[in-house]
Amino acid sequence: MGITKDEADALESEFLDAMPDIRDYSKDSARKLLAAWDHLVKIMARENNMSDRLGVETIDWQIGNWANDTVMALHNAHLYEDEIRVNEQILQIQWHGHDNLFHENAKRDIADAYADMGNIEKCFQLYEEYLQEDPLWGWAWIGYFRQLQEYDEERFEPTLEELYQKVKSGADFRDKEDLYSELGDEYNTLGNKERADFFYGLKDEERSRSRSLYGGRIPRLSAVKPKKIYPNDPCPCGSGKKYKKCCGRK
Repeated sequence: MGITKDEADALESEFLDAMPDIRDYSKDSARKLLAAWDHLVKIMARENNMSDRLGVETIDWQIGNWANDTVMALHNAHLYEDEIRVNEQILQIQWHGHDNLFHENAKRDIADAYADMGNIEKCFQLYEEYLQEDPLWGWAWIGYFRQLQEYDEERFEPTLEELYQKVKSGADFRDKEDLYSELGDEYNTLGNKERADFFYGLKDEERSRSRSLYGGRIPRLSAVKPKKIYPNDPCPCGSGKKYKKCCGRK
């Protein structure tokens, strides 16, 4: 059939009209954006079997942003069941050039949404399944032990110990800089300075490698952070969103 320019323009206008203000966390606003997303998904399913390339440049480059904005709005409005549904749709989309990032974030969002709904065991189950399938996925480990810490689970410190032993034995995790930084923070909070320094040192080594790759343009961060920011804390950037849904996301 093919998406027409008029249809593309109408879809873009629908998203622009539905986009909530920066501190508008109302359910009505989130549902309006969800309606625009549902319209987009119907078009994607009709046109190209769920790909982010509809063949209209003014639409294609925005689909990823619209996905993120919709998930964010639903989360902030506490519409967690809808948030899970949208993330499940994101997992079905073929993202050209960014599939791993979109799919990984969607998986983490689904697990975290179950925790927000009060079904923490489902959250843990999903993270454990993710890690069984992909044991070197650093951000899945971060999401898992963040939730263990948030809910004061007895598995929290044994999980940190497991990761420490894996790193010492040479496990080559993805997202190493982020993983080492978070592990350093956790051990710093626990008062274990030796292990905190161990992970902060590894983090600095990863940053040095990144700087060498990018011509020194990546700024060096302080090794010790004086205040731990927890996933459900307000983001320090002032966005009004939860840290885990703003600067705490990769």
